[in-house]
Amino acid sequence: MHSKFGFLSYEISHIIRQRFNKAAEPIGLTHAQWRALVHLSENQNCRQIDLAEILEIKPITLVKQIDLLEESGMVVRNKDTDDRRAYRLSITDKAVAIIQELWKIADAVESEVLATLSEEERRLMTALLDRVKSSIATCGSPP
Repeated sequence: MHSKFGFLSYEISHIIRQRFNKAAEPIGLTHAQWRALVHLSENQNCRQIDLAEILEIKPITLVKQIDLLEESGMVVRNKDTDDRRAYRLSITDKAVAIIQELWKIADAVESEVLATLSEEERRLMTALLDRVKSSIATCGSPP
């Protein structure tokens, strides 16, 4: 029998992103942009390349997201004083308020997706997924 964990986790993640994107449409941001904002808020003044690494995406993909976030007044690019080719990123006050709105959307989507589980099942599943993530994050490259 084949394992379904990877397939199911991808499918669930895809559904969550779709529902988030639909709910966040009036705000004008996508799940990917929200994810970039959240990680940037936790790593203020980091270089674009470092944020791409944190997000585990290609730098060019991040550049497109940052362009849109900068145009909307949520991110500021500043020249890196140590490397004239690099930019450092920071979020604006506007972004802080929008991040809070997007957290509300994320919480609502999560509640909807997990409605079939009891509170204890949700806690257990979250704990198990955290453990799996921690384990694979420290393992190195895939087999």
